[in-house]
Amino acid sequence: MNLTEVFEAQKKLDLAFANSIEKTEFLNIKIKMVIALLVELGEFANEVKLFKYWKKDKSINKISMLEEYADGIHFITSIALKNNITSFDIKPIIKYNDFTLQLAYTYQCFTKLFLHHNKRLIKKAYGVYLGLGEIMNIDRDMICTAYAKKNHKNYERIKNNY
Repeated sequence: MNLTEVFEAQKKLDLAFANSIEKTEFLNIKIKMVIALLVELGEFANEVKLFKYWKKDKSINKISMLEEYADGIHFITSIALKNNITSFDIKPIIKYNDFTLQLAYTYQCFTKLFLHHNKRLIKKAYGVYLGLGEIMNIDRDMICTAYAKKNHKNYERIKNNY
């Protein structure tokens, strides 16, 4: 699986979710998607632990970290698709080589999506998120493998009325 296949799989998953949820849930959907994206970013950061200046043990559970990162990929890809952005438009952006600084920058980029859902900002936000993954040595193969596992889990959730 590559990023293009992630986009195709997400398109199908979005349709499956759209067919399984109440239409009233689509009210303020753009805002809900950005909130979900921010929550997943926080869960990813929580698994990485590098911002936790107070914590002595910062060992990382790589499986949990990748699962949380994949959750973010689901939401940012869904936002990109709703704005006709393709995987070819996305390039990793590393503004800071330090995880904590890149994380803060990723939060800034994601938060801007509340106000402006334009292609330029979405591509930048996606690229910055990919850059955050690169800082943690998450390569495309790891992204795609983690995404595929989570995608399967999401279809199970739909089937079980999650």
